[in-house]
Amino acid sequence: MNTEVESIKKTNSQNGNSGYKDELKRVLTLKDLTIYGIAFMTPIAPAYIYGTASQLTGGMLALAYLCAMIAMLFTAYSYGRMAAAFPVAGSTYTYTQRAISPYLGFLAGWCMFMSYVLVPLVVFMVGAAYANVAIPSIPYWVWVLIIGGVTTVVNYFGVEIAAKANLYLVGLMGAIVVIFVFICGKSLLGGVGEGTLLSIKPFYNESTFSISTLIAGGAIACFSFLGFDSITTMAEEAIKPEKDIGKAALISCIVGGLIFIIQAYIIQLVWPDYSSFASSDTALFEVAKLAGGAFLAGLYTFAVVISTLTAGLTGQSSAARLLFGMGRDEVLPKKFFTHLHPKYKTPTYNIFIMCTIGIIGALTLNISLVTELLNFGGLVGFMCVNLSVIVYYFIKKRERKIFSNLIIPALGFIVCFYLWINLSTFALTVGFTWLSLGIVYGIILSKTSKNKLPMISDM
Repeated sequence: MNTEVESIKKTNSQNGNSGYKDELKRVLTLKDLTIYGIAFMTPIAPAYIYGTASQLTGGMLALAYLCAMIAMLFTAYSYGRMAAAFPVAGSTYTYTQRAISPYLGFLAGWCMFMSYVLVPLVVFMVGAAYANVAIPSIPYWVWVLIIGGVTTVVNYFGVEIAAKANLYLVGLMGAIVVIFVFICGKSLLGGVGEGTLLSIKPFYNESTFSISTLIAGGAIACFSFLGFDSITTMAEEAIKPEKDIGKAALISCIVGGLIFIIQAYIIQLVWPDYSSFASSDTALFEVAKLAGGAFLAGLYTFAVVISTLTAGLTGQSSAARLLFGMGRDEVLPKKFFTHLHPKYKTPTYNIFIMCTIGIIGALTLNISLVTELLNFGGLVGFMCVNLSVIVYYFIKKRERKIFSNLIIPALGFIVCFYLWINLSTFALTVGFTWLSLGIVYGIILSKTSKNKLPMISDM
């Protein structure tokens, strides 16, 4: 207990030097933060993209996940480095703003905001789609309202409640994933699909392999990893952010990546013909039904709905806290976006905004298009954080540690940039349109005497 108190005092001092005071409640441990990241990534993430991604990769999504995990580890390391330097809410926005420029920081936050908004939107859509397939008598739109409403209520009552909910829900989801993999493996031994547990095809299929398909699949696979970075938005609610944020980001990235790879591997063996799904949006419902009948299909659907609650909780919470950080710096209207509930210390107005956007979007947009847009903002944010490590540590602070302060973040930047430029034309077009709107808004904001973008001095 004394150690926690000392850590809180130390962090309070750091925040004070940053010009901020602690406003959010410090209650999250390393375990809570790690569970938070895994919950946002969600152990059952392949359900969200498998139908589309398996076609893009020629049935080698397991390989795409492996490459994406390695790439994301570089970026996870960079997030940890920046969280140690700036343990405050705001994540990508805060790091880029302070390390490089308030203007670039604003644009990074603008792009990440798009991603954080779209994550709960996607999970509402996927959860409602699977639930509607399992129980057609309940309309899709009703499921959207149920999932959106539950996540909003839990987040409203505070991060402690959300952390406890995530712990139990992630545990339940993990157990179902284990059952799913076990039954799929048993079905393979019974002659289903490839009829074997051992095959190189999910990682390398000579007839379909190409670098272009691997890159396209890797870019989509990055969607599943959008979650470890959300841990950094909880820095002001972590007990020891300067130590635990970085550790939690790396742990969640590795654990989540391995879970994704195992599922993609076994699923490809059970259903080799990735082009024959009746619906790409609910492809794994079909896989589960083939491997384990109605029981496994129903159980897997239940897991998907649970995953929408965990990812929805963390996605909505992260977006709300990103808005809180931008509002505190008066990049957004301060009075509204920094409002905290007097008892629960949660940014309630921001939570309600995220709920509204998520529900409206889930009722009007297409899953695959939203996923592509989400990756645009996420990869821009990742590039900015990697660049921030180089600028802040290697250039400004003159800490000439070649490997940790230059090579690792540079590799993270290069990989993310390569994936980014290989996104679809649609994603790039809409993404740059959103970015252009951010530039215009930033210019207007900087010309306003009352709400100039804050110029924060070097620390």
